Amino acid sequence: LLVGLVLTSLFLKAQEAEKVSVEKKLYGFQLSFFGSGFQYETRLDRKITLLSEIGLTLVLSTKEFEDPAIKDKTTTLFAPYLSVEPRWYYGLDRRNKMGRNTNNNSSNYVSILTSFISTKTPVIKNGDLNITPTFLFIPKYGIRRAFAKNFNYEFSGGYGLQYNVFSKANPCNCEHLTTNVNFEARIGYNF
Repeated sequence: LLVGLVLTSLFLKAQEAEKVSVEKKLYGFQLSFFGSGFQYETRLDRKITLLSEIGLTLVLSTKEFEDPAIKDKTTTLFAPYLSVEPRWYYGLDRRNKMGRNTNNNSSNYVSILTSFISTKTPVIKNGDLNITPTFLFIPKYGIRRAFAKNFNYEFSGGYGLQYNVFSKANPCNCEHLTTNVNFEARIGYNF
C-alpha cells in the first residue's frame, strides 16, 4: 500500500511538471489600425495573466445637424489610454497536447478589458468638438499567436459598457452609460 501511494504521488508530480504555463513576464509593443501601445504582461497563475498597456488610440466624433444647410462637424484625435486586462489562456493545455506552439502565450483567451481614454490631453487633434474622457469595461474573446520568435498577432472582439465622463461644467450631448463593440486586429513584438 505504501509503495502504491509513493508511485501514485510520483506519477502525479511528473504529470504536473509536464503542464505548460504562460510566460512569467512579457514586455512588448503592439500596433493596430486604430492605435499602438506598450504592454507588460505578468503571470498570476498557470493560465492567468494581467496585461497592462499604455498607448495612443484614434478617437472619432461626429456631430450631425438636422438642417441640411449646416455641414456636419467631425473631430479626430489621437488620445492616450491606459488599460488593465486580466486574461485566461484556456487553450494552453490543448495546444501543448497537439504539439502546437505555446511560446509568448500563444493560445485562445477570454479577458475583461478595463480601459481609460483621456481625451483631455490629445497628442494630435483635428476639429473643435469636445470629446469626453471614457472608461471601457468589455468582456472579450481573443486569439494570440507567436511567429518568428519575438513577433505575435492577435484578433479579439467583445461587447461591453462605455462610461462617458462629463459634468455640468464640462457638458456633452451624450449619455453617461452606453454600450461599446470592440474588435481589434494587432501585430506586436516582444522584447
